[in-house]
Amino acid sequence: MKIILSPRAEKQLSNLPKFDSIAIAQKIRSLLQPNPSGIEKLAGFPNVYRVRVGNYRIVFRKTETAIFIILIRHRRDVYRLVKELLG
Repeated sequence: MKIILSPRAEKQLSNLPKFDSIAIAQKIRSLLQPNPSGIEKLAGFPNVYRVRVGNYRIVFRKTETAIFIILIRHRRDVYRLVKELLG
């Protein structure tokens, strides 16, 4: 299984403070583990999940072969953007 970051997610990750970006990168790597913790399914979207890292949320779509990171945003903005992108 591999992890693929969307161009939007790459840009958002590079714009975060250094401490937060390191924590988020570690959490993204942990998604490859057999049973990662803290993952919740987003209601209304098939195969779309989120994981919390402090005040930030990582929204991703999981398939058999890959994990596609869609968004990395602050919790106040992320759900509105998910509706705009995927809704």
